[in-house]
Amino acid sequence: MTSAWHWLGLFAAGGCGVCLRFALALRVDRWAAMTLPHAGTLVVNLIGCLAIGVLAPLMPQGPPRTIAVAGLLGGFTTYSAFALLTVELAGEARWAPLAWQLGLHVGGGALMVAIGARLGRLLAAA
Repeated sequence: MTSAWHWLGLFAAGGCGVCLRFALALRVDRWAAMTLPHAGTLVVNLIGCLAIGVLAPLMPQGPPRTIAVAGLLGGFTTYSAFALLTVELAGEARWAPLAWQLGLHVGGGALMVAIGARLGRLLAAA
């Protein structure tokens, strides 16, 4: 059974993740708006993929891992926002930005998880 403290931890971590996502994505979007639309979402998702790759081998199953992964990183990453942006770019027939967004999110995300997992194993062995 999940305790009230576990739920409270998830709630607090998710809120922190959302605030971090908003602040970082806003900053990156302002910087890269003319070059790559919605680059903030891309950066957030890549960082989130790296972080989950690092944390997965370091944290045993249990409430702290659930709070970190489902709470903090679940609030931080923006896959649903990515899906919406994909549909919007396709609806606007903006094929080049759509192709870049899809390729960088999917390929870059998988690469960041692999790098993060390697880093996590190295940290766990240290």
